[in-house]
Amino acid sequence: MEKIKVEINIPEHVILEADDTKVTITRKGLRSFANRGSNGSQTIPFSTIIGIDFKPATLTAGHIGFTTAAGNQTTSGLGSQGIFANSDYSKANTIVYRSKKANKDIEAIKKRVDDFINTPKESNNSSTDSIDELPKLKKLLDAGILTQEEFDAKKKQILGL
Repeated sequence: MEKIKVEINIPEHVILEADDTKVTITRKGLRSFANRGSNGSQTIPFSTIIGIDFKPATLTAGHIGFTTAAGNQTTSGLGSQGIFANSDYSKANTIVYRSKKANKDIEAIKKRVDDFINTPKESNNSSTDSIDELPKLKKLLDAGILTQEEFDAKKKQILGL
């Protein structure tokens, strides 16, 4: 699939990119530094995203925010201070934008992430497989085909430990 790239200049300079597996947020410039407390790139694998907060730009600013399994990370810039403390500027995984032209590409990124999140994943560790596989592994251990370390590692994998 083709990479989607959106460059936003107002209210801060941000480049948002999405490929098939991850979203990359790159913050640049003085406004980003002032609002967020740092610049640079941040990569968020789709597999860690559990939700998306999206509001298209209209007469007011739009935003897209990615909620990960680790929760919403906060920033240390002015966006986390005073009246902005609970705003989108205080969230590291959120981009605020004002350009209506960006709506189409940002919605495409949202759809790509939503499609990934909502696609059922195949489980390699069903309980039936686990029950059947452990005695077989034990026999391989007893026969000397597997080492104790290999057996323990596979057992942890099967049990999800």
